[in-house]
Amino acid sequence: MDMVRTTIPAWISSLLMDMVRHLEYFTAIAAEGHFGRAAQRLRMRQPPLSQGLRRLEDELGTRLFDRDSQGVRLTEAGRALLPTAQRVLDEVQQLHLLARRQRDPEREVLRIRVASGLGRGHYAQVVAACRRAVPEADIEVSEQTTRDLIRDLLGGRADLGVLHEPIVSRGLTLGPTLEVPLRCLVPDDGSVRDSPRLRDLGGYELLLPARDQAPAAHDDLLAMCERHGFLPRVVREMSDERVARGLIAAGGVVAFTTDPPGSGEGVRIVRLDGDPLALSLRVAWAGTLTGPARRLPDILQDVLGTPRRPGGLGPAPRPVSEVPAP
Repeated sequence: MDMVRTTIPAWISSLLMDMVRHLEYFTAIAAEGHFGRAAQRLRMRQPPLSQGLRRLEDELGTRLFDRDSQGVRLTEAGRALLPTAQRVLDEVQQLHLLARRQRDPEREVLRIRVASGLGRGHYAQVVAACRRAVPEADIEVSEQTTRDLIRDLLGGRADLGVLHEPIVSRGLTLGPTLEVPLRCLVPDDGSVRDSPRLRDLGGYELLLPARDQAPAAHDDLLAMCERHGFLPRVVREMSDERVARGLIAAGGVVAFTTDPPGSGEGVRIVRLDGDPLALSLRVAWAGTLTGPARRLPDILQDVLGTPRRPGGLGPAPRPVSEVPAP
């Protein structure tokens, strides 16, 4: 049977593309909690961003953000619609990826794996920067447990990885140690001041990356809390940031993040007063990188953080990410 070819009218196609673009504005503003930072992230001016959001709100018939002197915060409708908006954008990206592979089956695919614990805003920056830097290849970025990530690098199932320090594994080449500033995810209910000291959060439960997924990050963060006098009421393990944000929004729970300050979805990201805190990461790969993959270590290092200065912050000596070489 011959397939019937369906042509979408140009005006419908234009409306769909406008909707996708406006959803990108919506998710960027929600992630940054600020119009100016969202415009910078999208590499555009702020007035078109604001206009696009207003058109989306008109189309959906509801306000997505409340604006005040502190920035922007998701409304109840915005919180409800954000996960669906992100899923739509993920599906659109997957559609483009599949279409490119159909057009060019020989197109190179570069696989980047990131250990659990990187904030979702930082995660999005990694994806965008790599795709801009290597347009001739498809970039696949996904989160993995530390142990699986190292095994995939050594087994040739991943090209590059982002791992928590310290790392002990024969067969991996490691980039410089990078310090990614840590901030705190707190409930957006006024119970935590804008720049709390870590020890002031002692009455809260603490969410940490699950130890079986990111042992170095888990142990290092616990050691850091102890050094700074933070004794959480309860320590819980988390594996999904969306679930974690829901728990924090409900109150009585905090977590660490590498995302910049802002607010949305019932949580705030605040700077911590006192000595700067950082997550130590390294870019890793096995063997010799060839072709466009050779550009990625520098790109990842530029996005993730600054190289550690001599005598700078470092992780506690006890947690280690280690998988024996096969």
